[in-house]
Amino acid sequence: MKLKFFYLITVVLLLVACKSKITFTPVVIPQKTDLLISEISTAINTDPLAAGTRSHYVELYNGTGSSIDLSNYAVGYFAVTDNTTVSNFSFAAGFFITLQRTLLNERCYIIASTQADAVAIRRDTTWGTTSTLAAQASTPLQLSGNSGVALLKKDVMGTLVLGSTNYRIIDVFGSPQVARVTSTGSTSTRNNIIWTIAGEIADTRNRTFFRKAQVVSPTTDWLLAKGTTADNSQWKLSADRAWDYTNLGQPTQ
Repeated sequence: MKLKFFYLITVVLLLVACKSKITFTPVVIPQKTDLLISEISTAINTDPLAAGTRSHYVELYNGTGSSIDLSNYAVGYFAVTDNTTVSNFSFAAGFFITLQRTLLNERCYIIASTQADAVAIRRDTTWGTTSTLAAQASTPLQLSGNSGVALLKKDVMGTLVLGSTNYRIIDVFGSPQVARVTSTGSTSTRNNIIWTIAGEIADTRNRTFFRKAQVVSPTTDWLLAKGTTADNSQWKLSADRAWDYTNLGQPTQ
């Protein structure tokens, strides 16, 4: 009799458990309108915590719902040298890279410096020289916080000509069209010139930057993208000199 009662109680408990509802809140990443810059790492090579490496990279993300032909895109950078001179982007030979390959939906494409740690920084392609000679220290890919990075797309009406092909800029991180500030803590004037971001000073260098998941479209408006507070910025960032590569290759932070 006791055994039957035990079985009866067990069945009742199982029935109650099966009727219980567990609600899961899925992580929803809004569909993107085009390829966009999703993650960037900047570092000053002379910083002691950088250990002499150039762990610079640009990650692109395709969240459009379809595969993207990367041969329609290029990435360039433009280094600024003072706080106030405002100019348009331009890309001399060697300061842009044209892309190849088909990028599947919800996949990332990583362009890394050849001097980046190959173990810590996985990459789809490299950009730059492996030399550590001072004369080649500024050869791409160098992202020390004073370089505006631009994602470009082929467009016959575009005003930027790379090689013999017309492009237009569709997304940026940093911009020579936006004034900079000078920070302290470095003997290099060039490396002290940086943009504010998320309401903080001296923050486009020596950090990892993650595009927020809710950003739907690329933008050429750096003032909008960098924001004035942590809430309205399109970017989240690591602490100073606390580079974080754990999300590299993933669609969002």
